[in-house]
Amino acid sequence: MNEYLSRADFLDGKRDKGQTRADTWERDESMEQLAALQNSNPDVYDRMGVTARMSLGYYENDKKIAAQHGRDVSKGGK
Repeated sequence: MNEYLSRADFLDGKRDKGQTRADTWERDESMEQLAALQNSNPDVYDRMGVTARMSLGYYENDKKIAAQHGRDVSKGGK
């Protein structure tokens, strides 16, 4: 069913999911600190809960997409 829905067009054309994700991305200092922890102290990061690590993965993916769409992800993201 999902394969059919992903190919569906809206009345005003196909949606650009990447652009939508880029537009809604907002910098989150707690996620930035978690990313820094991942690099500076991987042992502590590995002992953290799965939810926090998954959240960081989604955040970093959205941040990358925002940067690809021209957003400034180094500061406030606007």
